[in-house]
Amino acid sequence: MSLTEAAASVGLVPSTALRQLRSLEAAGLVARNHEDQLYRTGLRLIELSRTVFVGQSLVRDAQPFLDQLSDLTGESAYLAVAVTTTSAVYVAAAPGHHALRHSGWLGRGFESSSTAVGAALVGDVDSDGVIIREGSLEPGITAVSAPVRSRSGIVAAISVVGPSFRLTGAGLRQARRAISTNALSLSSTLGYSA
Repeated sequence: MSLTEAAASVGLVPSTALRQLRSLEAAGLVARNHEDQLYRTGLRLIELSRTVFVGQSLVRDAQPFLDQLSDLTGESAYLAVAVTTTSAVYVAAAPGHHALRHSGWLGRGFESSSTAVGAALVGDVDSDGVIIREGSLEPGITAVSAPVRSRSGIVAAISVVGPSFRLTGAGLRQARRAISTNALSLSSTLGYSA
C-alpha cells in the first residue's frame, strides 16, 4: 500500500505514518519498493508470522509437557521454534520452582547456532535424542534440549534450562530422561511416529 493508504488505514497523518513505517522498515517488518514507492510485508514479518502460525496450536499442545518438565526437574522449561536457520524464539514456557531460576525469555529471540536448542532444531542430538550445552547462551547456565517432531519433520525444540551447579550429576540425568520422554510424547501428540 502507499504511504497515504497506510496513514488513512490507521488514522494517522502521513508524516507520523512515515516515521512509523521507517521504523518498521528498519526492523525488517515492512519493505518499500523504490520503483513504485509502495510498502509491502517485510522478510522479518514473514518469518515471525510463520512462527506465530506454527506456534498457536503447538503452544497449546506443548504447555502440559512444559508444566510436567518444570514439575519433574524444578527448572524452567521452554518450547522454541526456528525463526531462521541460525535463530530461534521461545514461544512457550513453564517457570522453574527454585528461587534462583532461568526466566524472562518467553518471546525472546536468540542466536541459536551454538546452543542446545539450535542443535535440537536441526536434529544434531545424541543417541537418546537429547543434547546438552553448558554456557553457550549464558555463562553458568545449562540447557538440555530435544527436537519436537511432527509428520513433516522437526517443528520445535523442548528444553529445560537452569543453573549449571544444579544441572549436574543425578539432576542432569533426570532432566535428560524427562526431556527425552516429554519430547517423544509431544511429538506423538503432533502425529509423529518413530
